[in-house]
Amino acid sequence: MEYSINTHSIEDAEDLFVLAKDRLLDISDWNDGQTYVLTDGHKQKAHRNAHSGDFIKIEGQKEEWIVINKIQYDDYPDINGETITLFMSTDSDTESMHTIAINRVGKVLSIQGFNLSFSKDPSTFLKGLIATEEYAIAS
Repeated sequence: MEYSINTHSIEDAEDLFVLAKDRLLDISDWNDGQTYVLTDGHKQKAHRNAHSGDFIKIEGQKEEWIVINKIQYDDYPDINGETITLFMSTDSDTESMHTIAINRVGKVLSIQGFNLSFSKDPSTFLKGLIATEEYAIAS
């Protein structure tokens, strides 16, 4: 699943990338009709942005735990781009990777989600991470 936004300028795309990155790492503010709670590696509630080794407690129809395996940021100055990727797996299936990647190249910001089975509404969830009032994603 992938969505993209064409911005008016590189500066707008850079600002939107920072906003999307902050939204991605602010787990407790994720919104798709379920409650997401960021916890540390000991499953104690954390009031900060996500780190590798943290857990996400999903409170929905059933309680589920996701571990954040890795957070990777890459900068590509030669193509005026950058990316941040969140790699996750469930407590019950550590082999199945759930991935969210936010990319910026020039004036284009995109988001990809792979295997987001933990999300009640993956489409709305992903759009909510990158869209703003000024830069909405067409349905």
